Amino acid sequence: MPVAANCHLFTWGRFARNMSLSPSQPSMKHHSLSSFFSMAAVLGILACVFATPAQAEVLTVYPTNSSLEVGSTQQFIAYVPLTNNAIQWLVNDVVGGSAITGTITATGLYTPPATIPAANVVTIKARSVATPTAIGTTSLTITRKNPSLWSTSPSSVSVGTFQISLNGANFANDSQVLINGSPVATTYVSPTALNATGTATAVGTLQVSVRQPGNGTITGNSVALKVTAVPVVVKVSPSAATVQLGGSQAFTSSVTGSTNTAVTWSVSSGAGTINATTGVYTAPATLPASTAVTILATSQASPSSTASASISIAPPPIVVSVSPATVSVQAGKTQAFTAAVSGTTNTAVTWTITSGLGSIGASTGIYTAPASIPAASTVSIRATAVASASSTASATISLTVPPPPPPPVVSLSAARFLEQTSFGPTPATLAEVGKKGINQFLQDQFAMPETVIPTPSGNSMSALTSWALSNYTSAPDQLRQRVAYSLSQILVTSSNKLIYPDAMLPWVRLLSSQSFGNYRTLLRSLTVCPSMGKYLDLAGSAKASVSGAPNENYARELMQLFTIGLWQLNLDGSQKLDATGQPIPTYNQATVVEVAKALTGWVYANNAYEDFTTNMVPSPARHETTSKSILGVTVPAGQTVDQDLDSVINILMNHPNMAPFIATRLIRSLVTSNPTPGYIQRVATVFNDNGQGVKGDLKAVITAIIMDAEARNDTPTATSGRLKEPILGVSAFLRALNGGFAPTNGLTYLYDYISQSVLSPPSVFSWFSPMYRLPTDRTLFGPEFQIYSPSDCTLRANMIFQMLNNPGTDVVIDLSPFQPYGNDMTSLVEMANQTFLYGRMPAAMKQVIITAATPGYDAKTRIETVIYLTILSGQFNVQF
Repeated sequence: MPVAANCHLFTWGRFARNMSLSPSQPSMKHHSLSSFFSMAAVLGILACVFATPAQAEVLTVYPTNSSLEVGSTQQFIAYVPLTNNAIQWLVNDVVGGSAITGTITATGLYTPPATIPAANVVTIKARSVATPTAIGTTSLTITRKNPSLWSTSPSSVSVGTFQISLNGANFANDSQVLINGSPVATTYVSPTALNATGTATAVGTLQVSVRQPGNGTITGNSVALKVTAVPVVVKVSPSAATVQLGGSQAFTSSVTGSTNTAVTWSVSSGAGTINATTGVYTAPATLPASTAVTILATSQASPSSTASASISIAPPPIVVSVSPATVSVQAGKTQAFTAAVSGTTNTAVTWTITSGLGSIGASTGIYTAPASIPAASTVSIRATAVASASSTASATISLTVPPPPPPPVVSLSAARFLEQTSFGPTPATLAEVGKKGINQFLQDQFAMPETVIPTPSGNSMSALTSWALSNYTSAPDQLRQRVAYSLSQILVTSSNKLIYPDAMLPWVRLLSSQSFGNYRTLLRSLTVCPSMGKYLDLAGSAKASVSGAPNENYARELMQLFTIGLWQLNLDGSQKLDATGQPIPTYNQATVVEVAKALTGWVYANNAYEDFTTNMVPSPARHETTSKSILGVTVPAGQTVDQDLDSVINILMNHPNMAPFIATRLIRSLVTSNPTPGYIQRVATVFNDNGQGVKGDLKAVITAIIMDAEARNDTPTATSGRLKEPILGVSAFLRALNGGFAPTNGLTYLYDYISQSVLSPPSVFSWFSPMYRLPTDRTLFGPEFQIYSPSDCTLRANMIFQMLNNPGTDVVIDLSPFQPYGNDMTSLVEMANQTFLYGRMPAAMKQVIITAATPGYDAKTRIETVIYLTILSGQFNVQF
């Protein structure tokens, strides 16, 4: 076959394979390449017919010098004038291409890279497999997706800065809007929307297009944007108004789009006149047929630019006024109101109550408040014109509760007396003292039956301590309970060792029953009390031949704390001094040894181990029967256990220290921490002789303490008074509010936190040392200050706050006497002053509390705040 014929057949077959067509089927399978294929086939045939051997080695690649959007593909075909028409496709001389420059398949399908390279023009080659020197080459430009711009909104803008929205396709985050080829500020919205801001300097047409920048940059088609002159716009304010007959209304205008902002005013329809220059409209004097008016403002720079406003002409309104507009009316009282009506000849009105209590005469306007109201409230009344139901006027009435009587004045003398003889005054005891007088009240308290001390079920110490707290605040024999409480701080035991109530109860009952008895009897009973026998180890103390040595604990505390103290005293409580000015010891260790011997031989009853059901009993076999020398007195040998005990008690009772020592302790606990020497001496004298030759009469001693002129002086001195310890202070707070601790309260643990565990002092010295002095003035005694640290102070305040705000079932308080003053801060503070401080609150303190409590949310909050701040004050916490 001739070469030309071979070439023709080869070329057709090669094209057919490249285009996925059968040589016998020349119709196109891909419409996009149909015209190209037809042209290539013809060219190939002609090339073969006229080819020379040298030309046969040249390959031709189609399409030539084309471009391709990233994300699309391009099919390449090659004319191969060789018998062996197998070829290799290369991109930038790399067979099959690469991820950087794009890839091409064996059939010539090119796929551009995902990221357009900086050199975005690549070379596509077709190389003969049989004759590698036979190569066809073309270039391909890779571009970004061509942005298509359809329209702008708006399609025309005014001269100056403008904003447009662009609608189209293939927009990207970095697309740039071009105005006459220059980029402007562009905001990407979506693949089909962009926003742009530009500036037009003159009337005309701008060309808007979109460019995709960067590698493969491409600029899409352009859309024309018309630029027009800036319009002149007129605005009128107000846009609508109502003008009464004969009245006037001023209008103002604003003009944009021109430097000439002047307008001409006119009435375009309706009645009335308007000043052409000032814009002041004047309504007619009589109501026209049409009450609708339109005014017009016309730009002097552009007469076609106008703005209008509408006016409604109205007759004069019917106006109602009420007098008085505001007034206060007490419950059950009346108030007359009057009404004035203008704008009509009918001046009648109808009166109604629109909200609140009470009644009003519909025609008279006389308001009557209800006879009683629960609290201050507000009433609104209304007068309505008979001629016009829409014409009304209102007045406000403040209903006020009649002021409560002023807070009752509390007797300072009675209150101070009760602070010394009870766990705090109550409204009832204050009234009783006021009725009976101090002397009779005191005698009645001495004669009052003793409160029964129950045995707690389950032998529970928490039940006993809860009862004790309740008893402090609720027992009717308050003087007995207060004296027993004072004695418990001298003749100390503690549940920290007596851990069960059955061990503690004998001591509790002893102090209560003998509070008004004789101190000698009390000392002897205390010595044989099984509670003390266990606490200070006297039970089972035996002579040396039975045990190692007699136990000295009780012997030592009996002298140091219960009777005569460490240093010899004068009758006025001052220390005796030796020739060198030093205090003289009352006793020495040898005395302790001798007293311990004399007190041997006491054991629990019934030969039992720790029997607390009855007093200890003598055990002669354990008793030291030799003679003893105690404080200069010889106790004869051979005495019984009881006889030696009586001898010890007699020696101590006869000691000159006994009276001033016990007098000082009791005065400090009941009245003042720093009694004068004269006060101590007067009470010590009564201790030594009650006037009938009896020594140690506690009833007489208590009377002397309470009725002494120093105790009854209601004008405090710089050194008078004592700090209330937590038990006494909280009890006084509750009793002042006519309340107290519930018998089964669960609050005793709180006292553990504030250094006064109930019935559980930490040592034989009680909760605080009787010799403790004020840290700020070491010349003054202040025993209770030893447990008044900053943290103790805070915890006491927290306890009071909790009881006021959430008493629960543990405590009972009655705030009802304060409720009438919840909205009267001056009276409320005065009520707290009388209740807790008996009229002693300084004026400055009153103002501080008023300022602090006034912002309270409601009356309850204000009452609680006033009480809380009063209880935290030094005036309450120090018993003067």
